[in-house]
Amino acid sequence: MKINVLYLGKISCKRDNLVRCEDENVMIESPISAILIRHPKIGNILYDTGNSPCYAQNYPLAVQETYPISEFISIEDALQQQELTVNDIDMLILSHLHFDHAGGLCYFRKTKAIQNVMVAEDELKDAYFNVMTGKKGAYVKELFDIEGINYIPYQNKLHLAEDIQLFAQKSHTAGCTGIILKTHQGTIIVTSDTVYTEDNYKMELPPGGSINATTEEFYTNLAKIKKMQSELDAKLIYGHDFKQITRLCKCTLE
Repeated sequence: MKINVLYLGKISCKRDNLVRCEDENVMIESPISAILIRHPKIGNILYDTGNSPCYAQNYPLAVQETYPISEFISIEDALQQQELTVNDIDMLILSHLHFDHAGGLCYFRKTKAIQNVMVAEDELKDAYFNVMTGKKGAYVKELFDIEGINYIPYQNKLHLAEDIQLFAQKSHTAGCTGIILKTHQGTIIVTSDTVYTEDNYKMELPPGGSINATTEEFYTNLAKIKKMQSELDAKLIYGHDFKQITRLCKCTLE
C-alpha cells in the first residue's frame, strides 16, 4: 500500500473557525487536500475530492464570503501529478459531504469510481435532510447529488481490507469518516475535520463558532481519537493543518 497526500489549493478563513482563539478576526490560509491510496488488492482509492471547479457559480454567497478560495487545484490535475487520471480510480471515500470535500465529484461522472462511493450512513442521511429542508450550511446539493452516483453507506466501522478501516465520527458532521491505515512505517489515523489541526489535538482547543453542534461533541470525539492513537501508537493526519499537509504532499507513505 502506498499513500500520497494531494494538495488541492487553499481557502482563507478566520482562525477561530478552526481553532478557538481570543481574536476572532485573525485570518489564516487553510489547505484543501485529498488522500490517494494505492492498494494491492482494492486498487486505487481516493479519500475526498476537494472543491468544485464551478465554485463561483455553485457555492452559496455565505460560503464564498466565509471561506473564499484563494487557490484552486482540481483533483484531476492533482491525480495527473501522480501519473493517474480519474478513470484510474477504483473507489471513492468521502469523509463527509461538505463543499470542500465532495466538490470534485463532478470529475468522476461516468467513471467506475462514481459507482463505488463510500460514505457513513448518518452523513448521507443528514446531508440530504439539510439540503432538502433549507438547512444547507456547508452542504451544496449540486455537488454530491450528481447523475450516476452510487453511494455505499456503512455504519460505525468497516474493514475494507486488513490494513484499511473506516470509522464514523459524530463530530463536525453527523457521520464524518476517519480512516485507520496500517503501513510498513506504522499506523496512521486520518481524522478529517473532526480535528482540523495539531493545535486542536495537542492543546485540546475546539473550533469556534457553531461548526460543531456542541463543544461536548468535539471533546467526546477527541477523547476517542486520543485513545485510538495511544492503543495503536499511531500518527495522525489532520483535516486542515497547513504545515502538515504541505509537508506530507512531498513524500510517499508506505
